[in-house]
Amino acid sequence: MTANSDQFRFVSLLALELDNGDISLPSLPDVVLKIRQLLEDENTDFERLSRAISMDPVLVSRLFVFANSAFYNRANVKIETLDGAISRLGIEVVRSTAMSVAMKQLYTSDKHSHAHKYLRAVWARGMKLSCMSFAIAKRLPQLNDETAFLCGLLHEVGKLYIITKAAEFPDFLGDKESFDSVLETWHSQIGKSIIESWGFPDEVAQSADPATYLVQDQDSAPCYVDAVYVAKYLVDNGQEESLDLSADPSCVKLGISEVTVTNVLTSYRDKLKTMQQSLA
Repeated sequence: MTANSDQFRFVSLLALELDNGDISLPSLPDVVLKIRQLLEDENTDFERLSRAISMDPVLVSRLFVFANSAFYNRANVKIETLDGAISRLGIEVVRSTAMSVAMKQLYTSDKHSHAHKYLRAVWARGMKLSCMSFAIAKRLPQLNDETAFLCGLLHEVGKLYIITKAAEFPDFLGDKESFDSVLETWHSQIGKSIIESWGFPDEVAQSADPATYLVQDQDSAPCYVDAVYVAKYLVDNGQEESLDLSADPSCVKLGISEVTVTNVLTSYRDKLKTMQQSLA
């Protein structure tokens, strides 16, 4: 069977699953779901959160690393208790860390050995998008920087689904140009469906699909779709000496200009370094 016929069958399968609402990845780990439930409860306290987290030794170890990193430990005072780590980081950072650990496990699972190269590249890009979205939102009182981080982290989760599905179509997976085209065409819609199935708010789900949900009006309120859209642009072009930002409505809404972008890129690099070291 040719790669072209494999591509047709594969795209037809994606379209059918999307139409039927059958897009799904493995459930998030229990600890991630528990943390999200606790965050939705206004009576949540650190003790309940600490008990939930203590059941996952991998997450516990990552939280200690984060809490004692240069990014979060500016006073150079070492934290040695889980309650202390949660207190220093805050509940929303704990949520982001739990999601980061869970997503890394999904991307690096031995079940997907057929596509390790693809998945590691998508995971590395997800880290960059999450840290850039964080750096952009950190400057704005209208946006929560940890929610922006989550949007960036989940932005290309649709690619994870497509890549894992492609195990049944090895000839097509081996045709890099055709497969990359399918990834770019389909991942946004599929990613939005997955994020919704995991129970995240609409604003997070919509950030997976800027082409559909981006509002090209510089006078409208900034939102997470804007943050991820600009994050993608800066990740792909942020090393250039000059960036044309003044004409883009999302950049205007977010206050990103040739003057402010230097600070954004510095914040991004600091956050990315912390994430890479802490999740290694």
